[in-house]
Amino acid sequence: MPYSFTSGLLESGNRTFIEIPFNVWDTCNQKGMISVSVMVENVSFECKLVPKGDGKYYIPITKTIIKKLERRNDLYVQFEIIDKLSRITANSPYNKEKPIRKIDSINYIKTPADACGYHACVAMLANVSVDEAMKVMQSNTKREVSISKVIEALDYYGIRHADKFIYTKGKQVDFPKCCIINAKAEPNGLLMVYYNEKYYNPAVEVQYDYDSKRIVSYMEIYID
Repeated sequence: MPYSFTSGLLESGNRTFIEIPFNVWDTCNQKGMISVSVMVENVSFECKLVPKGDGKYYIPITKTIIKKLERRNDLYVQFEIIDKLSRITANSPYNKEKPIRKIDSINYIKTPADACGYHACVAMLANVSVDEAMKVMQSNTKREVSISKVIEALDYYGIRHADKFIYTKGKQVDFPKCCIINAKAEPNGLLMVYYNEKYYNPAVEVQYDYDSKRIVSYMEIYID
């Protein structure tokens, strides 16, 4: 069932929202984390509503969406509750039997100013441009990325990987030939690709050694 109303954009800190003007708990008979399909004017997207307590929710608006909207107070908004967000793998031309490539080398990519290391790691593993990785990951800013999006992007490209990250607890470990390493860094942490005894650190350069005490976890990338 679709729900509709008119509203404007609400700025809160460095984020932008649309406030839903009714109690979602009572009107939609839904509580907790709610996934929705949204149409603002003629711009459609999916997201999870942001709860503010007592049935009050906000629709989060990314910078990509903001650029497509006029800043008016009478934007037509319509949303419909869905079971879950569509995965970015939905229309992938690749799969685990037919991946984008066989990983037998890594071409180093340094993080561009408008992206982050998460994008660069996916680009290096898939051997695509950072712009292509950002498009597939549906994230155009540093604030829109997450490890879960990295994993979805790997699935999109048919790149096989372990089911989860293994925590090293700062200990020295023998990494598999290829993996993604999650390390401590300010402000948001660091992801880098490890391949054939080299650390492809998108924040710096290719490194032959890295402080194990700064490594949090790793996830194997299967290349055989």
